[in-house]
Amino acid sequence: MRYLFGAIRDWTALFKEAYNAVKPGGWVESCESEPMTHSDDGTVTNDGSTALGGTWDKMFIEGGKATGCSLSVLTEDLQMKAMKEAGFVDIQETFYKIPFGSWPKDPKMAEIGQYAKLSLESDLVGYSQMIWHEVLKWPVEEYHIFLMQVRKDLRNKKLHPYFKVRFVWGRKPETEQK
Repeated sequence: MRYLFGAIRDWTALFKEAYNAVKPGGWVESCESEPMTHSDDGTVTNDGSTALGGTWDKMFIEGGKATGCSLSVLTEDLQMKAMKEAGFVDIQETFYKIPFGSWPKDPKMAEIGQYAKLSLESDLVGYSQMIWHEVLKWPVEEYHIFLMQVRKDLRNKKLHPYFKVRFVWGRKPETEQK
Protein backbone atom coordinates (compact mmCIF):
# COMPACT_ATOMS: atom_id res chain seq x y z
CA MET A 1 0.00 0.00 0.00
CA ARG A 2 1.36 3.40 -0.91
CA TYR A 3 0.74 7.04 0.00
CA LEU A 4 -2.70 6.82 1.58
CA PHE A 5 -2.10 9.60 4.12
CA GLY A 6 -5.03 11.98 4.18
CA ALA A 7 -7.36 9.33 2.73
CA ILE A 8 -7.85 6.83 5.58
CA ARG A 9 -10.05 7.38 8.62
CA ASP A 10 -9.42 4.01 10.29
CA TRP A 11 -5.92 2.61 9.75
CA THR A 12 -6.60 -0.49 11.86
CA ALA A 13 -9.61 -1.39 9.70
CA LEU A 14 -7.46 -0.97 6.59
CA PHE A 15 -4.75 -3.30 7.89
CA LYS A 16 -7.35 -5.82 9.09
CA GLU A 17 -8.67 -5.94 5.52
CA ALA A 18 -5.13 -6.48 4.25
CA TYR A 19 -4.62 -9.18 6.88
CA ASN A 20 -7.78 -10.98 5.76
CA ALA A 21 -6.77 -10.73 2.10
CA VAL A 22 -3.24 -12.12 2.42
CA LYS A 23 -2.49 -15.85 2.70
CA PRO A 24 -0.92 -17.20 5.89
CA GLY A 25 2.80 -16.50 5.72
CA GLY A 26 2.23 -13.64 3.26
CA TRP A 27 3.62 -10.16 3.70
CA VAL A 28 2.01 -6.72 3.55
CA GLU A 29 4.03 -3.54 3.06
CA SER A 30 2.95 0.03 3.68
CA CYS A 31 4.84 3.08 2.42
CA GLU A 32 3.72 6.43 3.79
CA SER A 33 4.99 9.94 4.06
CA GLU A 34 3.53 13.05 5.57
CA PRO A 35 3.80 16.66 4.48
CA MET A 36 5.45 17.80 7.73
CA THR A 37 8.82 19.45 7.11
CA HIS A 38 11.94 18.54 9.07
CA SER A 39 15.55 19.67 9.26
CA ASP A 40 18.32 18.08 11.29
CA ASP A 41 20.14 21.37 11.82
CA GLY A 42 17.21 23.50 13.01
CA THR A 43 17.02 25.62 9.86
CA VAL A 44 13.34 24.76 9.40
CA THR A 45 11.22 25.27 12.51
CA ASN A 46 7.60 25.59 13.53
CA ASP A 47 8.19 28.88 15.36
CA GLY A 48 6.89 30.97 12.45
CA SER A 49 10.30 32.00 11.12
CA THR A 50 9.75 29.83 8.02
CA ALA A 51 6.59 29.01 6.08
CA LEU A 52 7.88 25.45 5.70
CA GLY A 53 7.65 23.94 9.14
CA GLY A 54 5.40 26.75 10.33
CA THR A 55 2.22 27.53 8.42
CA TRP A 56 2.84 24.60 6.04
CA ASP A 57 2.88 22.00 8.84
CA LYS A 58 0.03 23.68 10.74
CA MET A 59 -2.14 23.63 7.61
CA PHE A 60 -1.72 19.88 7.13
CA ILE A 61 -2.03 18.96 10.81
CA GLU A 62 -5.23 20.98 11.23
CA GLY A 63 -6.53 19.88 7.82
CA GLY A 64 -6.13 16.23 8.76
CA LYS A 65 -7.95 16.77 12.04
CA ALA A 66 -10.78 18.63 10.29
CA THR A 67 -11.33 15.86 7.73
CA GLY A 68 -10.83 12.98 10.15
CA CYS A 69 -8.15 11.58 7.84
CA SER A 70 -4.76 12.16 9.44
CA LEU A 71 -1.95 13.65 7.41
CA SER A 72 0.42 12.95 10.34
CA VAL A 73 0.71 9.21 9.75
CA LEU A 74 4.38 8.95 10.72
CA THR A 75 4.16 11.31 13.69
CA GLU A 76 1.17 9.38 15.07
CA ASP A 77 2.82 6.00 14.29
CA LEU A 78 -0.39 4.86 12.59
CA GLN A 79 1.15 2.22 10.31
CA MET A 80 2.94 0.33 13.10
CA LYS A 81 0.03 0.53 15.56
CA ALA A 82 -2.51 -0.62 12.98
CA MET A 83 -0.32 -3.45 11.69
CA LYS A 84 0.13 -4.79 15.24
CA GLU A 85 -3.58 -4.45 16.02
CA ALA A 86 -4.45 -6.33 12.82
CA GLY A 87 -2.34 -9.30 13.95
CA PHE A 88 0.77 -9.09 11.76
CA VAL A 89 4.05 -10.45 13.14
CA ASP A 90 7.73 -9.94 12.31
CA ILE A 91 6.96 -6.27 11.72
CA GLN A 92 9.87 -4.18 10.52
CA GLU A 93 10.34 -0.58 9.43
CA THR A 94 12.76 1.73 7.72
CA PHE A 95 12.83 5.49 7.20
CA TYR A 96 14.13 7.61 4.34
CA LYS A 97 14.63 11.33 4.06
CA ILE A 98 13.51 13.15 0.92
CA PRO A 99 15.36 16.48 0.80
CA PHE A 100 14.04 19.59 -0.94
CA GLY A 101 16.84 21.35 -2.77
CA SER A 102 20.43 20.56 -3.63
CA TRP A 103 21.71 21.19 -0.08
CA PRO A 104 22.72 17.58 0.80
CA LYS A 105 26.45 16.90 0.55
CA ASP A 106 25.86 13.47 -0.94
CA PRO A 107 25.56 13.96 -4.75
CA LYS A 108 22.77 11.37 -5.11
CA MET A 109 20.71 12.96 -2.33
CA ALA A 110 21.35 16.42 -3.83
CA GLU A 111 19.97 15.15 -7.15
CA ILE A 112 16.93 13.65 -5.42
CA GLY A 113 16.49 16.97 -3.60
CA GLN A 114 16.52 18.94 -6.85
CA TYR A 115 13.75 16.77 -8.30
CA ALA A 116 11.73 16.81 -5.08
CA LYS A 117 11.96 20.61 -4.88
CA LEU A 118 10.92 20.93 -8.53
CA SER A 119 7.97 18.62 -7.94
CA LEU A 120 6.81 20.55 -4.87
CA GLU A 121 7.27 23.96 -6.50
CA SER A 122 5.47 22.85 -9.66
CA ASP A 123 2.34 21.74 -7.84
CA LEU A 124 2.35 23.84 -4.69
CA VAL A 125 -1.19 25.03 -5.36
CA GLY A 126 -2.36 21.45 -5.95
CA TYR A 127 -0.96 20.33 -2.62
CA SER A 128 -2.42 23.18 -0.59
CA GLN A 129 -5.42 24.87 -2.21
CA MET A 130 -8.20 22.51 -1.15
CA ILE A 131 -7.05 22.28 2.47
CA TRP A 132 -6.48 26.03 2.78
CA HIS A 133 -9.76 27.15 1.14
CA GLU A 134 -12.28 24.31 1.43
CA VAL A 135 -11.31 22.49 4.61
CA LEU A 136 -9.84 25.15 6.89
CA LYS A 137 -11.48 28.16 5.24
CA TRP A 138 -8.44 30.29 6.02
CA PRO A 139 -8.36 33.87 4.64
CA VAL A 140 -8.16 33.94 0.85
CA GLU A 141 -6.03 37.09 0.84
CA GLU A 142 -3.32 35.30 2.88
CA TYR A 143 -3.08 32.31 0.54
CA HIS A 144 -0.90 33.86 -2.17
CA ILE A 145 1.38 35.41 0.44
CA PHE A 146 1.76 31.94 1.97
CA LEU A 147 2.64 30.45 -1.44
CA MET A 148 5.29 33.13 -1.99
CA GLN A 149 6.76 32.42 1.44
CA VAL A 150 6.95 28.68 0.74
CA ARG A 151 8.62 29.28 -2.63
CA LYS A 152 11.08 31.64 -0.94
CA ASP A 153 11.87 28.98 1.68
CA LEU A 154 12.37 26.33 -1.01
CA ARG A 155 14.88 28.58 -2.79
CA ASN A 156 16.74 29.57 0.38
CA LYS A 157 20.00 27.63 0.32
CA LYS A 158 20.45 28.19 4.07
CA LEU A 159 17.38 26.03 4.81
CA HIS A 160 17.72 22.24 4.77
CA PRO A 161 14.16 20.89 4.62
CA TYR A 162 13.15 17.29 4.06
CA PHE A 163 10.11 15.04 4.32
CA LYS A 164 10.22 11.60 5.88
CA VAL A 165 9.10 8.41 4.16
CA ARG A 166 8.48 5.28 6.19
CA PHE A 167 8.16 1.69 5.03
CA VAL A 168 6.54 -0.78 7.43
CA TRP A 169 6.05 -4.43 6.57
CA GLY A 170 4.74 -7.43 8.43
CA ARG A 171 3.83 -11.06 7.92
CA LYS A 172 0.57 -12.85 8.53
CA PRO A 173 1.33 -15.80 10.83
CA GLU A 174 1.30 -19.30 9.30
CA THR A 175 -1.30 -20.25 11.90
CA GLU A 176 -3.85 -17.99 13.53
CA GLN A 177 -2.81 -16.56 16.90
CA LYS A 178 -5.31 -17.02 19.71
